[in-house]
Amino acid sequence: MNDFILLRPTGISEAIEMLDKYGSKAALKAGGTDLIIWMKKFLVKPDYLIDLTLIDELKSLQISNKELTIGAMVSVNQLMKYNIVKTKFKALYDACRLHSDPIIRNKATVVGNLCSAVPSGDLIPPLYCYDALVNIESVEGKRKVTINDFIKGPKTTSLKPNELVTGITIPIPEGSTSGCFLKIGRRRALDIAQAGVCCTLTNEPSKKYHLSFCAVSPKPVRALEAEKILNNASKIDDALLDKVSESIVNVINPISDARASKEYRTEMIKQLTKRAILKCNYPDFERGGTM
Repeated sequence: MNDFILLRPTGISEAIEMLDKYGSKAALKAGGTDLIIWMKKFLVKPDYLIDLTLIDELKSLQISNKELTIGAMVSVNQLMKYNIVKTKFKALYDACRLHSDPIIRNKATVVGNLCSAVPSGDLIPPLYCYDALVNIESVEGKRKVTINDFIKGPKTTSLKPNELVTGITIPIPEGSTSGCFLKIGRRRALDIAQAGVCCTLTNEPSKKYHLSFCAVSPKPVRALEAEKILNNASKIDDALLDKVSESIVNVINPISDARASKEYRTEMIKQLTKRAILKCNYPDFERGGTM
């Protein structure tokens, strides 16, 4: 780890002024569960480390105008404690529950998992399925971007050197909703996903499915054709599940690496997708989790 100057702002305005001054020479620390490892490996070598832990404005979860806003310092474990996450964002709750272990979940932040932009990030597919917007601030003003526009590739985002992600805003689904997150891993926890799928289903004002994946493409993808097939279906049967699972092959782009082969990932994501769809329609089919 290289030498650096530690800065500890107490407000958002102070933090973005520091970012405007130091730009690409600075790194932002929230939970630090990824950043510290990258710094120890000299993958990230900041001259200035801006620690966000004293900024109370970033520690809240707010509900207003039928939206849920998750502050940048809200940890994974903290998010799981909110009843609205369990009832309205079940897939996100599943992903939080399966993310690492309780000790890391106490430190790791939801926004940090998004900003790391790793292809295997557990929380990214649910955020994509729930149409989350990323809230960004700088001295130049504020802007919101979609998950698709925010993540550009592995560990690469559209965030500028002088910008700070202050939170994530998600529209609260109306009426009944269901969802799940499933992933393949060598262990039930503390393992990077070999393949993962998120499926969400809202029933009001009309039936709408969303499907997204992790660890099977360089950046998050939505299976729009598969969603269309599901949204137009009158019933869930084996023929429909086969049609959907075959259609997603056209949107994923898995690789072979030390964790799994391209062929294994492709087959597993097809099977996971079938299970996720069944879980959304029949909650007692099986709980979301790691195979």
